[in-house]
Amino acid sequence: MSAGTTRHTIRIDDDLWEQAHAKAAREGTTVSERVREGLRNYVDGPEARHTIADSLVYLVPEALEDLKGPASGIVELPIHLDWGPDRRYDVADDGSCAVLYQLTLQNSGSLDEMAGIVNAGRLVGLWPSMRLPDRCRQAWEMAFPQLPKNRESKDHPSWTTLNA
Repeated sequence: MSAGTTRHTIRIDDDLWEQAHAKAAREGTTVSERVREGLRNYVDGPEARHTIADSLVYLVPEALEDLKGPASGIVELPIHLDWGPDRRYDVADDGSCAVLYQLTLQNSGSLDEMAGIVNAGRLVGLWPSMRLPDRCRQAWEMAFPQLPKNRESKDHPSWTTLNA
């Protein structure tokens, strides 16, 4: 910093200062620089942080009609979409199908692959109950305004309530 920069004073325990000074010296920097860096990060806030999730690309077909997957039966996902012990999903079962579609929409790297797994009619019906990352959901809802906007509450799933 230049000599014209205003000096500010803060109180720091002597032991903490000595530990910070030693660590900064080992790293080839100064405590002052680390404090300035910390303040810059604090002021910039979390919106300046970039995460892996920010880098994910979600594929969206040009038309819902392109999604010609089965409306019933069993679909087995390829290993790159589901690496669990049972990769088979029953498309006729809403819960099973929702998981199948969530995995596919979030992780598929091919529109052709997605079109062979996802059925447009089933997707529209399941859309409110599907759990998707916000960016994925927004991409699909921007492309297809016909997808229902109201989502089912997932705060308290039915299995968390006691039966009378």
